[in-house]
This record gives sequence, C-alpha cells and structure tokens, in this order.
Amino acid sequence: MTEQEEKIQELERRIKVLENHTSPRLPGLRILWFIIWGFVGIFLILILIGLTQFVA
Repeated sequence: MTEQEEKIQELERRIKVLENHTSPRLPGLRILWFIIWGFVGIFLILILIGLTQFVA
C-alpha cells in the first residue's frame, strides 16, 4: 500500500467518525457545511490557479 492510499483511508475514517458525531436531526446544517466547504474548496483552487499563472 502506498503512502497516498494510506492517507486517503485515514481521511475516509475521519469523515466516517465526523458523520457519526453529527446529529441526524439537523439535515440543513449538514447542507450548510457542504456549501461552506464547497466555497472554501473553490476558493483554494482559484488561488492555486492564480499562483501558478503568476509564477509562470
């Protein structure tokens, strides 16, 4: 098993733990977190693209 596969499995385990800890009574809150993380992810990708174009 490569180091990358181990990291992926570790992340999957952490995600499962977090999903078990979140209360199922608040589905709206989970959707809100997905939206927030989606924006964060897009923002980070845009920063990376901007940096690579700036360096190039």
